[in-house]
Amino acid sequence: MAHKMTDTRTDLDQKYDYEMLNKKPKALHKHRCLDSDVDINTAKGKKCQRYCSCCLPIIGVLTIACTLYLILSYLCVLSDPVTLVRIPTELANKNGAFCLDGTVPTYYFRKGKGRGQRSWMLHLQGAAWCWDLPDCYNRSFSRYGSSLAQYLPTHRVLQGILSDCPHMNPDFHDWNVAHVNYCDGAAFSGNVSDPVVYKNQTLYFRGALVLDLVINFLVQSGGMGDADRIILTGGSAGASAVVLHIDHIKTLLPDGIPFHGLVDAGLFLDAKSMFNFNHFRKCTQSVYNIQQVWGSLNEACVKDQPQDTRWKCFFSEYAYKYVQSPVFYMHTGYDIWQIRHILQMHCHPTECPEQISFMMDFHKKFINFAKEVQNQSKKNGMFISSCFDHTQAFFDEPYQRYIVNGKTPQQAFGDWYFERIPEGGSFYFDCEDSYDCNPTCDWSLEFYKNIPDRSDRHLKDSNETCSVTSEI
Repeated sequence: MAHKMTDTRTDLDQKYDYEMLNKKPKALHKHRCLDSDVDINTAKGKKCQRYCSCCLPIIGVLTIACTLYLILSYLCVLSDPVTLVRIPTELANKNGAFCLDGTVPTYYFRKGKGRGQRSWMLHLQGAAWCWDLPDCYNRSFSRYGSSLAQYLPTHRVLQGILSDCPHMNPDFHDWNVAHVNYCDGAAFSGNVSDPVVYKNQTLYFRGALVLDLVINFLVQSGGMGDADRIILTGGSAGASAVVLHIDHIKTLLPDGIPFHGLVDAGLFLDAKSMFNFNHFRKCTQSVYNIQQVWGSLNEACVKDQPQDTRWKCFFSEYAYKYVQSPVFYMHTGYDIWQIRHILQMHCHPTECPEQISFMMDFHKKFINFAKEVQNQSKKNGMFISSCFDHTQAFFDEPYQRYIVNGKTPQQAFGDWYFERIPEGGSFYFDCEDSYDCNPTCDWSLEFYKNIPDRSDRHLKDSNETCSVTSEI
């Protein structure tokens, strides 16, 4: 696992904009289809309009139900704040655990209540990777590489399985939530001893130490040491981090605490693009080498691989086989991030029918892989929809809307975790008649257009970089 690194440094917190920190923030919300913070009331209103537009012309039960939904949504706006916690600078210095730009790690915390006072949801944020030094340099000035005034004290509203709204999240709304902010660009796996200087900016590739420090701080000072159960969750790159590090994280927790994982959109295929280039592998190998992640990966996996293929242990496609902790895998067979950035299909199927065959082949590869994961252990669970989306557990709409074999993601995961159905019965695979065979999925062109495609260009050359980012 990661080696201890120390680096005595000046108090970087002095740079923090305390005027901004002490300013009472506007309630903000990361809208699912936007790449900017918007007023939470506006976001809630838009979502409610979408859910309830059918109700407006109807007088009766549906109108009442719609009104109740709007009231409940408004009450959730007034729910308990999610507070930013900054790891003390002296601890970061002592452990050498820094974000890309050398600032201290942070996490958001919301205290549990009632029956959930000793139950914990530990979430690893996702936001792709930084693929090379220029990309990591640029990332070091963003909220995904720095904790300098990038996050307001109480601005983040958590949705889906992290929500504290009982009607949205009946099983886990009253749990403690620790949302670990992602700031190393390598799925919490960076493991480089010495800082790297690029364009006069000092970069720290120490995500593994960041993860260890945050977990240890939560256990020793944050109350997680008294937990009676913990679920480790993650979306996208954060979900990949769950696969890579869940068993290691378990060793940092007190013995005997029931510990489970939720991997949402973290099974990334080591596949070629439709132009027959394996650029995603090349880009991931670049991260592997630049951030020296081999020192923080699953030891059994690394030992099983020859020196020249140890990079496979940084791919969830290969690393999942070594996971011992019980895990629920949630994914869509048409993951929009992978279709855009691995397959390199940058159009809606109705706009480019000649490319549908590539998408269907990619879908088939993923389903075959998912069934291999299913066969790993009956103690695990899986929910595979056929929706054109990326992550389903951390936004209210897909968490409650998509249905596979009669279950939503919320119901499927809750049934698995609380053992409401027999072991081995929590595997849900969607229809495969056509890509849009599930009526609960949104395959509209409007939905597709509202999800930003952050790639700088359509990559066709395996030597080009992969500068794409997506927050979950």
